Amino acid sequence: MARKRITVYLPPDLQARVERIALDQHRSESSVITDAVRARWDRNASNEAQEEPARRQLSRVDARLDKAVGETLILKEIVLLFIRVWLEHNPPIDEALEESAAASAEARFERFLDFVAQGLAPGKSVAPADHALALLSNGGAENGHDEARS
Repeated sequence: MARKRITVYLPPDLQARVERIALDQHRSESSVITDAVRARWDRNASNEAQEEPARRQLSRVDARLDKAVGETLILKEIVLLFIRVWLEHNPPIDEALEESAAASAEARFERFLDFVAQGLAPGKSVAPADHALALLSNGGAENGHDEARS
């Protein structure tokens, strides 16, 4: 195969390595450099071939994550709506008290949101520590639940 001649300038340490490899393998310096360039390009081509499936998988994971975030936001709205309705209508109230109950529910809902925000702070919990420990222990689940009611 006909080859075109080019001149390559290498740093002294790299030139010494090429000369040493050529001498050890009984090859020309040109063939050592040719093999090195081919190996580098082949490796880059195989990396690019492997990156495409990874990009597609990353896109699928991104889409799933976006869907999960959207569903979580919907669930949040549902829970908040349920709590608001529960605070307004539990226990059933007389029609004469509905207006004051709605105002009271608004204040109770705001307090609830503050309580949730405090519970979501890093290192915090909505449940008291002794209650959480009782719920986690095997025999104390009922006791912890009874204590929460009293």
